[in-house]
Amino acid sequence: MPQQIHQTACIDPTAKLGENVIIGPYTIVEAQAQIGDRTEIAANVTIGEGTIIGTDNEICRGAIIGGKPQDISYQGEKSNVIIGSGNKIREYATIHKATGEGKSTVVGDNNFIMSFVHLAHNVHLGSNIVLVNMVQLAGHVIVEDNATLGGMVAVPQFLRIGKLAMIGGYSRLFQDVPPFMLAEGNPAEVYSINKVGLRRNPQIASPESIPLIKEAYKIIYRQGKNISQAVEAIGKECRINGELPEQIEHLLEFLQASKKGISRSAQKPRELLQTENSGLTETQPFFEKMRDALNKKIHRVSK
Repeated sequence: MPQQIHQTACIDPTAKLGENVIIGPYTIVEAQAQIGDRTEIAANVTIGEGTIIGTDNEICRGAIIGGKPQDISYQGEKSNVIIGSGNKIREYATIHKATGEGKSTVVGDNNFIMSFVHLAHNVHLGSNIVLVNMVQLAGHVIVEDNATLGGMVAVPQFLRIGKLAMIGGYSRLFQDVPPFMLAEGNPAEVYSINKVGLRRNPQIASPESIPLIKEAYKIIYRQGKNISQAVEAIGKECRINGELPEQIEHLLEFLQASKKGISRSAQKPRELLQTENSGLTETQPFFEKMRDALNKKIHRVSK
């Protein structure tokens, strides 16, 4: 099947389109953009300058990919969005290009990005991820493979969501969520391992590794240990025939690399504010300023 480009679409002459690409009415494809074979783009979509999109993607009505970042430090430097293959990007999702010369916002393969999801500058998504309607990822957020984020989940900048983690809808995250965990709430709390997800993905977690992941969860969240103590205990106790399975190795690497701290059970805003670099320490001053400004306005009106 040849390319199907609607007569009202606006395609920059420098854009590169693969074979069997479909582009709907009033869609804009800007300069230097690249669209891979068999990708279908619906009506009223905007593909920004320099955006690279792989094969077999479905991009639905009104999505904006490769727009300028909402970042005051952005000075017009050359950056882009890179999207892999097999993704479904639903209506009115927005994916912004990166801040920083030569940097990229990256989306892997086979992700399901639902309506009104926002991926800010420098976000990195792995593959096989589900982002339910209105998930909002701030700048530099990393989401690892096979994670699921429920509707309206909000993630501040620089946080990380681990492999096969699941976040309940309406949750507000302030610290990293380790791989294989379930979390929800405001602030989000980790309360279990993702048992169903682990069982459904034997290519990620073998049946033998699941009890060890559960044991690692208990060490982190039920024994009162700090992260260093938990890492040491997991390294000793979560082994198969004396060897650490790759799932435990990945969990340990995630814990050791965490810069924001990890979401713990029963954490309250006061505790998070006392945790250096937690997402709340960055967002709380903003909300306090907004509240003070609103109170002043209400006071003036009441006079």
